[in-house]
Amino acid sequence: MKHKCASCKHHSCYTVGKNCTGRSTEEIVAMYGDKERKMMEAAAWVEATFYNNLTRLQETAQWARAMGYKKLGMAFCIGLSDEAHYIERYFENEGFEFYSACCKCGSVNKKELGLKQVRPELEHEAMCNPKLQAYFLNEKECDLYLVCGLCVGHDTIFASSCNGPVSTLVVKDRVLGHNPLAAIYSRYWKRKLKIQDEDEI
Repeated sequence: MKHKCASCKHHSCYTVGKNCTGRSTEEIVAMYGDKERKMMEAAAWVEATFYNNLTRLQETAQWARAMGYKKLGMAFCIGLSDEAHYIERYFENEGFEFYSACCKCGSVNKKELGLKQVRPELEHEAMCNPKLQAYFLNEKECDLYLVCGLCVGHDTIFASSCNGPVSTLVVKDRVLGHNPLAAIYSRYWKRKLKIQDEDEI
């Protein structure tokens, strides 16, 4: 396998059941432990039961419920505080115990870590704090951790610091209204990014 699936024009793994990985079905199946199998079963149940009928928000609630999760913890960007408020309300209405941690918790000055400031003229610009977000949510012993609009890089630190499974609910894109794929759907952005097809106008 060349590991260039995004450039494949056939995707025969899906269309005709061809295995081009060089690994046997038995080897692949053996990669999944009991915990992952349970997650896979719950994910397949959500997909097959609600296909094309539920939003990501609703699917997350259904999957968490199928997994038997009770406590959810969400790390969110302060720029999405309003959205986080409604997300919290939704999951609480769905019967989950819900906790959240804002990215600026701790209000540690960027100067403490020598970080570049967005506004250099400020004496105190609070840094994002994904380690502390994970710490607080770990204290609550959450069953599932959710990412809501954390910065690129901060989301990685948060995910690697959590004591349980992490799922991304919202991806930040300040330019495109938190819809990163808009860059792929717009021919103007594709031209700007130099990824347009040769025959594309």
